[in-house]
Amino acid sequence: MQTVYSVEMLLPDDKLPGYYAQIVKGIADVVTLIDRDKTMLFVKSGEDADAIEAFTAKYKVQCERGTWLRLDEPGWHPNPQLFTDYGIITRSDNHFLDLQLAAVVSFSASSPDAELASALEQASEHALADLTTEDGRKLIAVDRHQVELMEGIARAYRCHAELIL
Repeated sequence: MQTVYSVEMLLPDDKLPGYYAQIVKGIADVVTLIDRDKTMLFVKSGEDADAIEAFTAKYKVQCERGTWLRLDEPGWHPNPQLFTDYGIITRSDNHFLDLQLAAVVSFSASSPDAELASALEQASEHALADLTTEDGRKLIAVDRHQVELMEGIARAYRCHAELIL
C-alpha cells in the first residue's frame, strides 16, 4: 500500500495534440512518473508534484493535485462494480484509489467471542477493494463517509475497526 500524488493538467482546448506530448516529455526529464492516465500524472512525492506544477507553469497550464492509494500489493481485490467511481485503473493496469473520496479501515478480532467473519461479510457489501494482510487483519477500502458505518459494524460483532488512511 503506497500513498502517491497526482497532478492533473488542465490543458487548454485550443492546443494541438503534440503540445501535451511535449509537456509530458519535459516532465519526464524533471521527475520520474509512476504512471499516467490521460492528463493525470502519478508521482511518488509531494516534491515531485511541486516540480511538475513549476514546469507546467512555464506553459501556462493549470493543474489540480490529488492524493491516491496505489493498490500495488498482491492480494488487493477491487470491487469491479464500485472501484472506478472512486479510483482509476490505468493502461498499465495499476489501480489508484482517490483518498479524497475513499478511506481504508482495518478489521480485526478484539476478543475471543468476536464474530470477525460475520463483520467482514457485512462490511464487504460496501467495499471498494479489500486485502487480507499477513497478520490476519482485513483491510477494506470504503467511501470516506462510511467509516463510522464500518466502526458500527465492527462493534456489533465485537470486533475492532481502525481507520488506516
